[in-house]
Amino acid sequence: MPINAHKAFVSRPSGYKFSLDISEKQKQTLRNARDDIRSEISSQFGSFAKALGDQVLFEDKAPVLVRSYQTPKFKMQGSFSYDTCNQPAHVPPQEIDLDDGLFMPVSYFQKGGDRSPVVQSAAYFSIIERILAPLCDKKGWELVTDKPSCIRVKIDETMHTDLALYSVPDTDFQRIVKHAQSRGVDFTAELMMEDTAYRMLSHDEMMLAHRNEGWMKSDPRKLEDWFVDAVKQYGEQVRTVSRYLKGWKDFQWPEGRLASIALMAAVVSVFEKASAAIASDRDDLALLRVAEDLPDFLANDIPNPVVDGARLDQGWSPEERSDFVAKASVLAERLKEALTQTSDRAAAFKALQDQFGGRIPDDLTLYVPDAGLETKESGLAAPAALTLGMVDKVDAEQSNDLAAVNKQGGGRYG
Repeated sequence: MPINAHKAFVSRPSGYKFSLDISEKQKQTLRNARDDIRSEISSQFGSFAKALGDQVLFEDKAPVLVRSYQTPKFKMQGSFSYDTCNQPAHVPPQEIDLDDGLFMPVSYFQKGGDRSPVVQSAAYFSIIERILAPLCDKKGWELVTDKPSCIRVKIDETMHTDLALYSVPDTDFQRIVKHAQSRGVDFTAELMMEDTAYRMLSHDEMMLAHRNEGWMKSDPRKLEDWFVDAVKQYGEQVRTVSRYLKGWKDFQWPEGRLASIALMAAVVSVFEKASAAIASDRDDLALLRVAEDLPDFLANDIPNPVVDGARLDQGWSPEERSDFVAKASVLAERLKEALTQTSDRAAAFKALQDQFGGRIPDDLTLYVPDAGLETKESGLAAPAALTLGMVDKVDAEQSNDLAAVNKQGGGRYG
């Protein structure tokens, strides 16, 4: 008889989903650090930019009359905005990551046939790093300046915040200020960009500062909208299964290049083609369904769902891809074994623990015989009353043995 492990994933407080949650204390530590960083940048940006000097700050060919900029606004990004942030599986080297975006209103000028910010991307990095260096010294944080497209502030051995530096046309900003004023909102006084203003920014001229490539077109809203829209269309299970796969990835690779966004794309692709066949009340089977497709998904090119010509597997070596596919194949096999090929609760638990680690709960009462799945697979339609009776009877017969195991092992399966 197959095993229903849904409760092992969703039961409070020991279910796998809740073991992935970061604590309120951790969230508050990150929020406090984020707010201190934002406040320091906002109060110091103008003076540090001026001290840098026009020759360093501005592009050489930028006309003097259009050389203007303003203090950046802030908008949170990444797993915190997707609500997919997980507790790391291996600390160190893994860390909780809060992504924050800085959006600097700046004049644009024609450069090589395209419009480009008048402020040099390297100068943008320099200003922010010079502002943050004294703050990091004061707080005991580490300022990391070797990331190509962000500035990292390492709070401690368990968490950090990444700052991505964007430019937006100052004409956009002026339009947003007027719109806010019409609603009685003083947008210029706020550090954080409200969502209404964020959505009003230009899609075509938002640019990301890169240490090696200069300014690059990049709109973080596109990926966020893609994922949020998928959750709205197919349900919260899209987000939940994405978190399960991220937890699996973190357990399997203490360090590695398998991007979480690639796993999220795998989840969305399965729900797009098979959502009608995925039971919203069975996270274990939803995870199995995604895992069955995952090896083929990772074996092929993974296009960025919102940027034409871009890929989510950019830079993977053949050896890395082979490793990703091999471990994804094992995941699918072990999930199938746990959920459809055994009636032994302990064996099901062991198969799941092998893939997801010690955060899979060891309370064997959370793994129950699944008579319903067995009759579906056999094509026999057992009466509901009989099915319920079978499950209740098996549970009753095994409960004494399970209680003895839990009592002897203090809740742990030995």
